[in-house]
Amino acid sequence: MLRIDRPTATSMSPREIPDKPAKRFATSANFAHSRHRGFRVPNRYSAKDPEELKTLGVREDIVVSNARYLDPAPTLDSHGFQLVVAPTDLDLLDTDIVRGPFFEECRALLGRVIGCDEVRGGGHEYRNGFGGRTGLRGVKPTPNGSGGAYAQGIHADMCAAVEDRFLTLIPDERHFESINIWRSANRETVRMMPLAVCDMRSVKPDDIVFGDGQNTGNIKQYTKVVDQRLIHGSHQRWYYFSDMGPDEVLLFRQYDTRQEELNLRTVFHTAVEDPSSSSDAPMRYTIEVRMQAIYGEETDKAARVARFKAQIPAVYADGRPCDWWSGPIEGYVPPAR
Repeated sequence: MLRIDRPTATSMSPREIPDKPAKRFATSANFAHSRHRGFRVPNRYSAKDPEELKTLGVREDIVVSNARYLDPAPTLDSHGFQLVVAPTDLDLLDTDIVRGPFFEECRALLGRVIGCDEVRGGGHEYRNGFGGRTGLRGVKPTPNGSGGAYAQGIHADMCAAVEDRFLTLIPDERHFESINIWRSANRETVRMMPLAVCDMRSVKPDDIVFGDGQNTGNIKQYTKVVDQRLIHGSHQRWYYFSDMGPDEVLLFRQYDTRQEELNLRTVFHTAVEDPSSSSDAPMRYTIEVRMQAIYGEETDKAARVARFKAQIPAVYADGRPCDWWSGPIEGYVPPAR
């Protein structure tokens, strides 16, 4: 871990918009089905009936606005996401470099932006193609064995269930915020399948459902996690940053123990198709690093954790109890690579 001071963050100004891109575009995205409101959402490993898999999600139309036009610019505190300028000369496709000097850069970056007491942990994944496809647009093997597919279902990777996994990382009575550090991995400007993020203030707690998720950090052995899904609502406000350059970084909140309101603990996100993207745009190759920013002491951590965990349903819509919390996935067979 690295203890850091609180210098001023560097961020893009809304007036520094390159090439005057569109202010918004219409597209569609995969939401959770409303029938699962108040219940746990299964997946293909935990569903009892294969027909049930047809009810897991629904595709809805959304409008994604260009956050470069927001003035003042969005921040982690105001919207749950923030664009910063953080040049690097490191080879982000070299796993040893990523886990060494690049992780150090990420810790220092979080110190500049949010001024936390310290930063702990570190893990990363790559995204470089469409799941289920082959050829140029399909997923390619990643340097660290992570899944590689663009995430095209609206989700938040973490919830209170993750706190058990972080007991060794954060054993003391401290608040923490897990943050995703997302950027181009191959020095290319992101010109297709941008990441759309939802203003956390525009999400109602009743929009959120919890699902049986998979940790895609290592494709050889996916493990169980509990993630969050989103039921569509016209009040939700979606954003992206157009043409993210190789020196730009998108930070967004994954889980924040300081937030009592469920919708303020995380930022829902998904890859979306931008209809204005050129058909010959290079495939997006991005890296995402997750780290934990550590804050002040909690007065009663055990009570807070119990309160947050009690919001996670342990029953499916068909009445079955759910035992999907952590550990290896029974029956999982890694794909041939």
